[in-house]
Amino acid sequence: MGAETTRSSDSAQSPEIAEIAADTPEDVVTSIVLPAYNEVGNLRPLVEEIVAVVESEAMAAYRPVEILIVDDGSTDGTAETIRELTAEFDAVAGVFLRRNFGQSAALCAGFDTASGEYVVPLDADGQNNPADIPMLLDRLGDGFDCVSGWRKDRDDPITKTIPSGIQTYLARFTGPDIHDFGCTLKAYRAEAVDELNLRGEGHRYIPAKLYDRGYKITEEPVDHRPRTHGSTKYGAGRLVRGFVDLAFNIFWNKYSMRPMHLMGGLGLLLLGGGGLIGTHALFMKYALGDSLIPHLPRLILAVALIIFGFQLLMFGIMAEMLTKIHYRGEVPYRIQSVERGEADDGEDDATAAN
Repeated sequence: MGAETTRSSDSAQSPEIAEIAADTPEDVVTSIVLPAYNEVGNLRPLVEEIVAVVESEAMAAYRPVEILIVDDGSTDGTAETIRELTAEFDAVAGVFLRRNFGQSAALCAGFDTASGEYVVPLDADGQNNPADIPMLLDRLGDGFDCVSGWRKDRDDPITKTIPSGIQTYLARFTGPDIHDFGCTLKAYRAEAVDELNLRGEGHRYIPAKLYDRGYKITEEPVDHRPRTHGSTKYGAGRLVRGFVDLAFNIFWNKYSMRPMHLMGGLGLLLLGGGGLIGTHALFMKYALGDSLIPHLPRLILAVALIIFGFQLLMFGIMAEMLTKIHYRGEVPYRIQSVERGEADDGEDDATAAN
């Protein structure tokens, strides 16, 4: 996904600020991604906080840094603020989407534009604390591919915390055992985010997508602050979409490569149940001489179960065929490394002699 960035050539930079920016995209070590939609009042203080953190000794090993602000079709002057920030700070770049595509698409645009070895997204509303960024990056050094922020003491109204808690509980069925799927503040290795394909409200289930591909995931408690400017973008419609995406991710992580196991198994169960009920009714009719009229509801249930069971079997077969097409160019595994033992000197000499 392409992006155009503009910078002022005569902007004044302090030595400290100049040192955190890379000369070329290839030099970037850490990419910080801020998806922003109508956050004009929060962006400047947040970017100044991030710059202060990046200049600190705790981030010395993770510089140079780029700060990518993705404008998701804002209508409140956010785009103008981003342009001002790119002129003031060499490390800041703006990515401007043509319209409001949603947070998942904005994150995807930031990930695709990021050049760093590490990628750290956080919300542009100021509720994530940039001071947690070095700690999350340090945890990547322990061998993890994703370190997810856990808003242990969340500062949000109950209208957000209860639905989020329900979603998080159900989201554990996707695989990773973490407490907070919805926290945007995370740290990733670049190779992990390169495999992401975010759609809908898919940004909430990035750990599930990475878990499905065999990446190592952990979590760390992070600070969560109240919003000081603007209004939340979280509403009932987003909640419904989140649950729909959750249901899909649970199915996809468990059965994307074997849909016949789920639909075929349910189909056989319904067929078996319908067959037993129908067989019992026929036995009562022809073996014991009972009338079928009192058993008519049972017969209707038996026929419905058999029809639904047959349909599920057919859907399972079609899904299995589509899976073969979908994964035709992709291997069903991820190799972490290949290690070989070193041949001893005797074997090397023998090989050379031959």
